[in-house]
Amino acid sequence: MKKLKEINEKISQNRESLESWALGKAEKEFIPLYSSVDLRISDYKIAPVDTNIFPAGFNNLSQESRDRASELFKAYFSQKYPNVRNITIIPELHTRNSYYWENVSVIRSILVKVGYSVDIGIVSDDFTQDSATFKAQNGEDVTAYKVKKEDHKVFTSNSVPDLLLINNDFSERCPKSLNDIIQPVEPPVEIGWHTRRKSVHFDFYNRLAREAADIIGIDPWIVSIETVPMEGIDFDDPADRERVAEVAAKILDRLKREYEARGVSDKPYLFIKSNSGTYGMAVISVAGPDEIRNLNAEGRKRMRVSKGGKPVRDIVIQEGIPTTLAHGADSAAEPVFYLVNARVAGGFLRVNSGKSGLENLNTRGMGFVPLYYHGAPVESGAECVVCSPAHELVSSIASIAAGYEIEEILREGGCKDDETGARA
Repeated sequence: MKKLKEINEKISQNRESLESWALGKAEKEFIPLYSSVDLRISDYKIAPVDTNIFPAGFNNLSQESRDRASELFKAYFSQKYPNVRNITIIPELHTRNSYYWENVSVIRSILVKVGYSVDIGIVSDDFTQDSATFKAQNGEDVTAYKVKKEDHKVFTSNSVPDLLLINNDFSERCPKSLNDIIQPVEPPVEIGWHTRRKSVHFDFYNRLAREAADIIGIDPWIVSIETVPMEGIDFDDPADRERVAEVAAKILDRLKREYEARGVSDKPYLFIKSNSGTYGMAVISVAGPDEIRNLNAEGRKRMRVSKGGKPVRDIVIQEGIPTTLAHGADSAAEPVFYLVNARVAGGFLRVNSGKSGLENLNTRGMGFVPLYYHGAPVESGAECVVCSPAHELVSSIASIAAGYEIEEILREGGCKDDETGARA
């Protein structure tokens, strides 16, 4: 990014003011225990394109990043839950993905390293056996136990947790069994993708980004990302595609004017995404409204359902940010940062040799490269391949924005008793 050096200098010059601003936000809002933030960095912009509150992918972190995560988890729990000793991780349901179970194994090792006893629990009415063992990609066996509930307290046959750590985004519904228990639950299950909306997240993010930009004295546009929601869209319906095309045309015209005002020669383009969901599903990119009107069968299929087969009806149209990062000669790349209590622990580069810098990289063919060089001890400030104050600031703002989401969802009542996942 051409302006990155200038932004980093301004962040350094205003570090005390930024830290005071961030601390004020953390004191007022429910900052998520952990999160991961996908960034896109072009020659003229740096902004998040996805923020996960129940992040997987810890297996892609270097040992230095894992060690840093251990320190941050310990600091968080020591301050907020000083009596916690036993933690039960609640993972995704019934997945046989060996990479995911390696992620669970790594989260457990991160917590064990700083003195916690860690169990794995399954929350599911369909899971009738007491335990099951899953094979992680690194060859380890991960045994998970059925979570049971009695007198507002959950337990497994292996342990009674002092705290539940959720690593399941509950895309389809909110788990009723975890709503009224006496043990703390982090992050709250009320904020799974059954309730979250990307449009709400990016609205909060853009507001916070403008505040931070004012503090350091930069154009807020550089760290913002335009995101427009639409409801009730069926991409198999030509009339609905026309509605989307008309809104997209207006956004592209607006972006073109913004580009011209700032001397950006690139042609603007858009991503269209499900307003809820993750794993890079239900995402397409378009350069013009006619691509939406004439969307082919493959594109319509991609926008039909999201994770868990959930029908896509609510979408966001989001400004496209081309990535200028590359790994090797032919792999487009984007950084993914992992945070604990809105503080960066580390991250990795997502790379994809089958995609251009304009496309969604979170698809088949992607790979991962740790950001921190191996061998650099944490206490020396482990060197980062694509890491700077600007990256850390934008990632931290996205995590704080997720905290604003949490507060809003909890104020609105969170989960319904019938487990439909609709808001109360």
